[in-house]
Amino acid sequence: AVVSTQSTGWLCLLFRKFQHYFKQINLRMSFDTQQQDVDSVIPRDYFSIDSILAEQQKLSCVLRRSFFGLGYLDASNSGEHLVSGTKMDLPLWLVGSGLADKGFLTCELPKAYQEANRNILLADSSVVDLFKQAVHFYDTGLRLIKLPHPETPYLAVSLVKAFIGRFKKIMDSSQNSRNQDLSTLCAKLETKERALFELSRESVQTLDKWERRESNIIGASTLVLHSRKRKRHQLT
Repeated sequence: AVVSTQSTGWLCLLFRKFQHYFKQINLRMSFDTQQQDVDSVIPRDYFSIDSILAEQQKLSCVLRRSFFGLGYLDASNSGEHLVSGTKMDLPLWLVGSGLADKGFLTCELPKAYQEANRNILLADSSVVDLFKQAVHFYDTGLRLIKLPHPETPYLAVSLVKAFIGRFKKIMDSSQNSRNQDLSTLCAKLETKERALFELSRESVQTLDKWERRESNIIGASTLVLHSRKRKRHQLT
């Protein structure tokens, strides 16, 4: 992705505003020399598009408290308020912002992370189409395990074992992908796995170029070429 100078300047300006704000509330952190407390306030993936999309996952929730004046948030609710016991589909970023931790609601795990699918992953994770189940499978899963849900410990184990089980196949297919359809090889890979596949494939290509002595060919400097052109022009 190409980042324009204008957008880069906007991010720098926003960062400076954050820095000024934190100094005003006396958090005693230096953005130039210390990074130990920054992540607790602004996560490193705060501006990551993948992180934003991963947190858009909808969760089936049941409200445990009433919310007055928010009835318009539920299209099926004709009343003015959201009453306790109402079932709603809420995005992960909202559920994880403190609503679940404080007991305002309870939620169910998405189908891709429930016990039935976890058992399939544990049996043979390499054949599972993770892209079809959840495009950002690992990013979403890492956020789900932070929720107060009884199945999150088992989900954490299945995420690790799924990645370990699929890692070898991803490496094998990426390093032997010459003259093959990449769309077919990557069809079942979720976002992080596709990035890993591409990184491995580029590493193999770089190694091949080095072995063929194509990566260190010495060429004439552009300054020398331009000077030769000027001399030829002067002679003519």
